Amino acid sequence: MFGTIAHATLKPGQEGKLDELMEDWRRDILPKIPGAFVQLTGHVAGNPDQVVFVALAQDEATYRALAAMPEQHAFYLRFNEVFTGEPAWEDVAMDFHKRD
Repeated sequence: MFGTIAHATLKPGQEGKLDELMEDWRRDILPKIPGAFVQLTGHVAGNPDQVVFVALAQDEATYRALAAMPEQHAFYLRFNEVFTGEPAWEDVAMDFHKRD
């Protein structure tokens, strides 16, 4: 799988807005992504304002296609509004093993 891990600092009082944005993303964009996709949102243990994201597509081509979608870019602009600054992004190649 290929994707990104991001870290960002949430502005005070924006947790509910972030939750709404992520619901919008799962409803409006996720269904347009072919193949397997893993999306996780959480925070650094003990620090709920330090948000962590993991987004992994089935392969790099799928990830790059997602990044190029106009609706993903529009989401990204709204997404950044809830943070104190630009999230720190790190592209990653990952293995995913699911245990039944």
